[in-house]
Amino acid sequence: MSESNPFDNPSLDPRRAERVVSIHYYGRSGSIFLQSLLDGHPDVLTFPANYLGGFYSFWNEYGDRSPLHIVKAFLHHYEVLFDPTSAEEVFDVGPYAGQEYDFDKMGPNHDEALGVDRERFRDILLAKCLIEVKDFENGRLERKFFLQALHVAYAEALGRDLTGRQPLIVFQAHTPHIDVIEMLFADFVPKIRFLHSVRDPINTMASWFNEMMRFLDDPPLVLPRRTLGRSIDHAKPILSQHLNKDIIDQRLETDPDTQRAIEWVAENSRAVRLEDLHTKPRETLEKICAWLELDWHDCLLESTFDGKLWHWSTGGRTVSGFQTATIKQQHSDAVSWYDRLRLRFFFADKYDAWDYPLAPWYRWAVLRVLSFGLWFLPFRFEISLWRRRKPKTLDDWRQVFLYYRDMRQNIFSRWWSEFRKPIALIKRL
Repeated sequence: MSESNPFDNPSLDPRRAERVVSIHYYGRSGSIFLQSLLDGHPDVLTFPANYLGGFYSFWNEYGDRSPLHIVKAFLHHYEVLFDPTSAEEVFDVGPYAGQEYDFDKMGPNHDEALGVDRERFRDILLAKCLIEVKDFENGRLERKFFLQALHVAYAEALGRDLTGRQPLIVFQAHTPHIDVIEMLFADFVPKIRFLHSVRDPINTMASWFNEMMRFLDDPPLVLPRRTLGRSIDHAKPILSQHLNKDIIDQRLETDPDTQRAIEWVAENSRAVRLEDLHTKPRETLEKICAWLELDWHDCLLESTFDGKLWHWSTGGRTVSGFQTATIKQQHSDAVSWYDRLRLRFFFADKYDAWDYPLAPWYRWAVLRVLSFGLWFLPFRFEISLWRRRKPKTLDDWRQVFLYYRDMRQNIFSRWWSEFRKPIALIKRL
C-alpha cells in the first residue's frame, strides 16, 4: 500500500463523473492538440492522447472476469501509463504509444516524462472499485463504472484534489467510427457530446495520405480510395455516416430508436477548426467551454498532458502550443494545383459547412458533377503511390489500372448518392 491510504477516504466517487465529451479527428486535424488544451482544466479528467481509445476492446476481452483480474490486466496492458517508453502493446493503439507522441520528452527542456506511480494508481483504483463491489474475487464491475473509476484514479494519482469538482471526462476516441463510440454512447447518453477537430478539407486529406505513406511499409493500391472515402464519411456525425446505406435504411423502416439515436448524435456533435485554435485560441476555446458547460481557466491556453508542457513532432519539425507552421502546410508532394481545382468541387459542401473560403462557382451543382470528367488524369497522390510500389510487369500495371478505375467508380458512386440525397455534415461550433 502507498503511505497515504486511499482506501480510507476516496476524494471523488467515480459515479459523479457522468459527463463525457468524445474527441475525434477529420483526417489529420489536431485532435490530440485540442485534447491537450483541455488537459489542465480543473474539471477535466483525461488520459494522455489516445491511450484509452481501445478501452472497449480491452473490456470485451476482460470485462466478464473478476474485479481483481480486470485491474491486474489493465495494469499489464497499460504499462505506458507508468513508463512512456514502454513497448507493451496498447489495445487498438499499438506498441510505443508514449514515444509516438514524444511523451518521454515533455516540459520546457524536453527532459520530463509522463507517468504516474504504478502502486499509487493501483491502490486508488482498487479503492474506487470498492465503492461498486465488495468482493474482488467474485463480484462484477460495470463497464461504465470502471471507465469512470480509471479517470478519477488517474487524476488523483497525479496528485489532483477533485473534492467538490463537477468532472467532465475528455475521451480521446480519436477514430470517428461507430464501433469506437457505440458502447461509450450507450453508457453515457444523454450526457455525452462529440467534438470533431477539422481542417481545410484538401490539406487534411493530403496530410492523412502522406502519414499513411510514411507509416506503412507497403502501402496498398486501395489507399487513394480509402483516403477520399474517409473524407466523405468522417465529415458527418458518426451515426450519420451509415445513412444512404442499405443496412441502415432497412433498419430505419422498422426501428424508430435508430432514427432518434442518429438525430441525437447529430444534434450533439460539433466541429472546431484547427486553424481557429491556432489563430484565435481564446475566442475558439471560449466557444468550446460554453458548449461543454466549463468555466474559463487560463490554463486552457497551454498545451499540456498531465500538466506538463507538450511538444510534438510533425513534418520533421518539433512544435509546441499555438503556431501556424502546421496549418500553412500545403502538401504539394501529394496534391498539385490541378488536383486542388478538382478537389474544390469535390469538397465544396465541406468548405461551405465549416466556413472555409471558396469561390462560389465551386458550389454550382452542374459544375460539381461535370468536374468528375477531370478525374481522367491521375492525382499526384496516386502517382506517388505507384512510384513507391514500382510496378514492373504487365500484371503489376494491370493491378494499378484496376485500382485507378475502382477508385473513380467507388468514390463517384458514394459522392453521387449524397449529392442526390444530402446528409447534414457536422455543425461548426
